[in-house]
Amino acid sequence: MLLKKEREMVIKIALKAQQMGLISLTFGNFSLRDPATGHICITPSGMDYEELEPADIVVVDEQGKTIEGDRKPSIETPLHTTVYRKRKDVGGVVHTHSVFATAWASCDVEFTLVAAELAALVAEPVKTAPYRRMGSVELAETVAETLEDKSAVLMSNHGLLTVGPDIKTAFANAVIVEEAAKITFYAKMLGRLKEMDPDECQVLRQWIVERYGQK
Repeated sequence: MLLKKEREMVIKIALKAQQMGLISLTFGNFSLRDPATGHICITPSGMDYEELEPADIVVVDEQGKTIEGDRKPSIETPLHTTVYRKRKDVGGVVHTHSVFATAWASCDVEFTLVAAELAALVAEPVKTAPYRRMGSVELAETVAETLEDKSAVLMSNHGLLTVGPDIKTAFANAVIVEEAAKITFYAKMLGRLKEMDPDECQVLRQWIVERYGQK
């Protein structure tokens, strides 16, 4: 089987997202890009994550053409492949419909930076891509354009997309954005939001890049 370990990793991340409440039922989609071949392993369309086997994960190229797999790939395959084509630094893409992030994506207000963890991740407020129909090339293009070189983007009236150098990082970024969205919501309910200073956000981002984790 082509890229068996990578396909297993996609399933593992999808199940973690489900267990943490970032997705419901078969919503959301997950992929990784194999650095050696450039092939993309992506979840199939409309299948229960708890029943997935490695063979169910579809291997496609950067244009979305199936290389190996009998399943129909996610309807958001164009979204994933467009991001991979535009961002050579991206090795993992996670698209969730997590409640608080989607709530912010469904309001005509800026997702203000009040949580230091999110500030360290993106260094500026998370942008929201304009609404486009799910599964469309138009959605893929506008999301990739709005994402630019960042790690996260909200999708208007739809959900959240995060990226990373690998799928584990992309998943961690999705968790961070959802937690920040939750914190921001409750802070807004409690009183006036105390926004992070833009300069401090840049300092935090640089600090994370240089010092966080095992090097």
